[in-house]
Amino acid sequence: MNLRPIALGLLAATLSLGLAASDLPDLGDSSLANLPPHEEKRIADMTARELRRSGEVLDDVEVSDYLNQLGYKLVSASHENRTQFRFFPLLSPSINAWAVPGGVIGVNTGLIVLAQHESELAAVLAHEIAHVTQHHYARMVESQKGAGIVSLGTLALAILAASRGSGDAPFAAVAASQGYQTQRYLDFSRDFEREADRVGMQTLQAAGFDIRAMPTFFDRMQKFYRNVDNGAFAFLRTHPVTGERISDSEARAAQQPYRQWPDSMDFLLVRERARVLQLGAQAALAHYAGTTSQKKYADEAAQQYGYALALLQAGRHEAAWERLSLAQKALPSGHAMLAALGGNIRLAQARYEDAAALFRSGLASYPSATALQYGEIDVNLRQGQWEQAIKLTEQALGLRSSDPGLHKRLAQAYEQLKQTGPAHRALAEYYALLDEPSAALQQLQIARRAGGDFYQMSAIEARMRELRAQLAEASKHGMGPGEPQPAP
Repeated sequence: MNLRPIALGLLAATLSLGLAASDLPDLGDSSLANLPPHEEKRIADMTARELRRSGEVLDDVEVSDYLNQLGYKLVSASHENRTQFRFFPLLSPSINAWAVPGGVIGVNTGLIVLAQHESELAAVLAHEIAHVTQHHYARMVESQKGAGIVSLGTLALAILAASRGSGDAPFAAVAASQGYQTQRYLDFSRDFEREADRVGMQTLQAAGFDIRAMPTFFDRMQKFYRNVDNGAFAFLRTHPVTGERISDSEARAAQQPYRQWPDSMDFLLVRERARVLQLGAQAALAHYAGTTSQKKYADEAAQQYGYALALLQAGRHEAAWERLSLAQKALPSGHAMLAALGGNIRLAQARYEDAAALFRSGLASYPSATALQYGEIDVNLRQGQWEQAIKLTEQALGLRSSDPGLHKRLAQAYEQLKQTGPAHRALAEYYALLDEPSAALQQLQIARRAGGDFYQMSAIEARMRELRAQLAEASKHGMGPGEPQPAP
């Protein structure tokens, strides 16, 4: 059975939900009984797991950290404390973002690159956060009593399918597979989108961003979309933007005093990093050769950083170092991302002492920068200094025990030391943090066979019980994690 058309139909219905209201809804009403918080969490967990399996999540700690920091700044301003939000950057030039019940939000690199200002990116995130905090899917289910509720697993797969769609294919699939019922779902979209606009603007203002960025960005996207209808603007297909919506948001913005929000250096650097990773080394080099020679940029440090990163990706290490020096000159106050790039250039050159010194110096100024912590550990792994790598990783885990990248590095170091039990225990935690309990359980079974003292065996048995309970709960709701993934 081909599930793709069904999935696309379900997702288009899910992601384009909305409701017009002058006041916030009463979220304690019966609609939440159809999709209570624990059900939303299961949808979010399965979606996150399938996202990671798909290979479409951008595995870049600096982009991911920034997106989550920006997202949680907005979540805090929305006064939402019941949902554990997770923000995923997706490596795709398509202009898109989407939200899932339970707080999973995906943002394509194409949208990050398109944003001219940080407030524009924040506006899209605030809009998606509002879809979650206003429980639009639960309210849609309530309004469609008797129509039947899709399984959680099908819903999660639907979300993924439509997020990958391009052009008119998702909506053609909707029409073909869901018919009248799907059209009834889509009929709600304008009202729900207007509410997400309104609540999102309240969040933007509370977080200190420029609320005018929302109508400005949507209007610019709409104009580009009309001129270049090549399927790139997936956001406008799953979140229909109308002149009425733009006018409404402009009118709300006009009621507030004007406040300009300067772009953070974090945003400016991350946007260029996303651009390089999206374009690839050669296309990025052509881009920066043009912008830097003609001085077509808003911030020189960010442009030189992007150029240096593209040169590193192309293997031109000394040229990358020279461009990084120009970025540092343009930004004498420094930045964690500049420090990390310097360390990674020296690491790529196998200049390990220089790389280690740069990472240590960077951590002295930016102790919470994940990329710098990874870099310092990676220098030791590259040099075969396994014990030091373990020491540094365990110190970092003392502050961030739920960081899968740290557990993966710990497993690598223990494996090189032929310490089978600790290596597989670390790998088990890596998989558990990626929502792969069956793979984690397999690793713990190997660790148990490797043996250990009474306390180690007791800890393994306790963790295995937790994972079995998690698997049983997922199976009960038709959301089993499926086959375990291969070891990294």
